[in-house]
Amino acid sequence: MNDIDTVAKSAAYEVVSGDMYDWSDLTDARALPHGPVLTRFAVATASDAAHLLVVGPHHLDLLDAVVGLASRTTLVLRTHTDAQLVSERYADRTVDVVCGDLRSWTPDQPADAVLALDGLGRVTTIDAAPVDWHTISVHLARLTTRDARLSVVVPNPGSPLAQLRAVTPEASNEDADWSFPIHDRAHPRGLADASARFAGRGYTLWPDVDAPTLAATPDACTVALAIAHGRPVDTPTLRELQPVLAQALDTLGTAAAAGGWLVTRTADAIPAVLGVDRSGNETSWTAPDRSWLVEAMRDSARRDAAGLRRHVRRLRDAVDGDPERWRGLQADEIGLDAGQVVPLHDSAVKLGETAEEIFLGLLDELAAYLCVAGWRHPWPAGRGRDELTVLLAATVETVTTPADVRQVRGRREAALSSNGMTPVFARRTSPAEADTSELRKLLDENEALRGQVTWFKQQMRQRQTMTHEVRTAARRDVAALNGRIKDLEEQLSAREATSISRVAQRASTVPGRARARLGRLPGARRAARLLRRALGRLRRAIRR
Repeated sequence: MNDIDTVAKSAAYEVVSGDMYDWSDLTDARALPHGPVLTRFAVATASDAAHLLVVGPHHLDLLDAVVGLASRTTLVLRTHTDAQLVSERYADRTVDVVCGDLRSWTPDQPADAVLALDGLGRVTTIDAAPVDWHTISVHLARLTTRDARLSVVVPNPGSPLAQLRAVTPEASNEDADWSFPIHDRAHPRGLADASARFAGRGYTLWPDVDAPTLAATPDACTVALAIAHGRPVDTPTLRELQPVLAQALDTLGTAAAAGGWLVTRTADAIPAVLGVDRSGNETSWTAPDRSWLVEAMRDSARRDAAGLRRHVRRLRDAVDGDPERWRGLQADEIGLDAGQVVPLHDSAVKLGETAEEIFLGLLDELAAYLCVAGWRHPWPAGRGRDELTVLLAATVETVTTPADVRQVRGRREAALSSNGMTPVFARRTSPAEADTSELRKLLDENEALRGQVTWFKQQMRQRQTMTHEVRTAARRDVAALNGRIKDLEEQLSAREATSISRVAQRASTVPGRARARLGRLPGARRAARLLRRALGRLRRAIRR
């Protein structure tokens, strides 16, 4: 830490114990909570509150959305850099900024609304002993009223997305810092544990907790929803997420596989499913008679070929009826409402020229979801995305070829990329159809994973070797100590035996020396004779 003038620093904000210098959570490599989904929860929590407490770092755009909604707002940040930045940004607003450890601050007015959308991992100083999630949550409850509104995010380190994000190509470098992701025991065991702690409603967040595109309760979060919103956009490594996520959803369930959880108590009712589309517009899909087209296609592909053909025909009829309405949508942005195929939002993006091209592009994406997510379909195994698209088109008497499908896909992906949108990727099953750049990336990723496993094995061997050497040295030291102790015991026994023999020898010579010395005294012998005679008479008298 530097020797910084704390008085000057604290002129614009309050400083409590645990404040940190030369550190910034707002400019850290870790992302800050932001996005339309979290902003919706933040606004619902802060609206009309008497005292809003914002715990930990939050994105400035999210803070701009909530500052001013409550009569009074207090932000608790642990670093001077962040406290200075926030205090200057809201200097003309009714915002109190506190710098230091959350456990060291006591409000003069209990908060009736709490925002902790970054979780509880960056609210205490690193200079003190680590505190687990439950301890901080107990302290946070003491700072609020009994019926306070709140929105608290809890990361899920065990989610497939979090684990795949930890695997990077740099892991093949021996000098790179990396570790296998493990579940932090300081976190709650799951969404149910966190919801019970705050007595709130629990939501699963997808794909992560920094900028989720979907918040859904476990009961309302379907596999199709999770996979649609769990599609990655950042690194090529995560293009293989869908198969892993689909398997995790089947084995763990939506709550355990989610990127994180959100526990909320708000005055405004928030739907069970809250999501945003590719353009960032909010879409709420809550009616019980509504579902997603990808989910309906999955269910039909598993058991009902006639239902699958019916969904494809409805999609074709809808696109033919109004191509302009469907030209900017992707397959995971189409819903089913009372048996009708409906778009979730209006898009100005142009992904196709004609109705036939738009329809074929949507079928191609639906086939990609069926292939990538590992869903079983009624056609023989071994067919790839192109052949599956051709078969789906054939169910409604539309004739096309794999070459036509690839051409439409190329134009569609180019249009998506030019508009900053993410295309749907599927694993190709035929090497002849594989893109060389994709194969190169997959080979690089495979090589990185091999290097990662090799490095881990080397580390384990080194640790095993070091452990064996330490154990051998310890055994050698213990044997030497035991030998030394035995020698000392033998020496001590020998000394004790010598001392005892000398004392016994001296004690045996005492009567002879005493008689010799008494005999030299005048009259001693005569007295002794008289004493012996008296004793003899006394014995004879006793015998009689």
